[in-house]
Amino acid sequence: MKTTNQTIRLAIEDSIRFLETTTDLDEGRGEMSRRKWDGPWWHMAALYEMGEVKQIPKSAIAKAKLLLEKQVWPTFIISAEDYPTSESDKLKMDCCHCELAVFYMILMAYGCDLDKELPWIREWLLKHQLPDGGLNCDPDAYLHSNKSSIVSTLPPLEAILWFTDREFTEQEAHFLDEGARYLIEHQLVCSKQNGNVIGTEWLKPCFPRFFEYDILRGMSFLAEWSRRRNKALPPGLLVQGLERLNRYNEAGGLRIGRQVSDPQGPWGGHTFPLFEAVSGVGEVSPYLTRQLNRVIEQSCL
Repeated sequence: MKTTNQTIRLAIEDSIRFLETTTDLDEGRGEMSRRKWDGPWWHMAALYEMGEVKQIPKSAIAKAKLLLEKQVWPTFIISAEDYPTSESDKLKMDCCHCELAVFYMILMAYGCDLDKELPWIREWLLKHQLPDGGLNCDPDAYLHSNKSSIVSTLPPLEAILWFTDREFTEQEAHFLDEGARYLIEHQLVCSKQNGNVIGTEWLKPCFPRFFEYDILRGMSFLAEWSRRRNKALPPGLLVQGLERLNRYNEAGGLRIGRQVSDPQGPWGGHTFPLFEAVSGVGEVSPYLTRQLNRVIEQSCL
């Protein structure tokens, strides 16, 4: 059964009520805020991805910003020197790149100036690019393999690309260009070694994604990067991406191919009404369709 606009509206109202009343964003409850998939951050992320970020209650935004300021250890722990030493700091949340980037995008889209209030977040994202152009939320990658993860890479790239409303600094431009190189060399979803698709699940459009990757997410970044940086993409790269999406594309728009919370997948868990209202596998997603149309428009395909 197709989801109606009224169902979505009621589900949004349910998330708003939850965010207005939850104590999961309060001091000392940081871990509860990120509980998959029904903690406050996921309600906020779903609204952000839907283009409804302004419906997040102001009180929840204030608490979320305070959580990042007071309850997150502002260092990615790679070696022993990176661990907190004081007892109060040891109680703080440790974040990864993709998680932190999603938090950042939600608050920046709402209108917060995190680059002024919490400048360490942008510095964190720019600091952890690996030689291949991507990032990895596995600290071991920085000590041994130096190989990135596509999943870990996209949110940080998006955070810098979408939320820089001025000329990019030299460091930011290099970060974005190297990230684009990484995606291009992997043909969005393929192994550099043999050209085989790394994960067939990435070929299935996913919504809401939160930190998860799919091919359309990569295409969207590259199309906007090409426009903002005035850089040409390899001929046929986005065309191939569109061909891979053909089985999910129909006259009414792009159909959802999977859910990030699939119980059979790596990240099963409890969800919430808004998530269920907009994530139905097989249903046309206006949000994914809008993103696909923008890629086509930007790329003149």
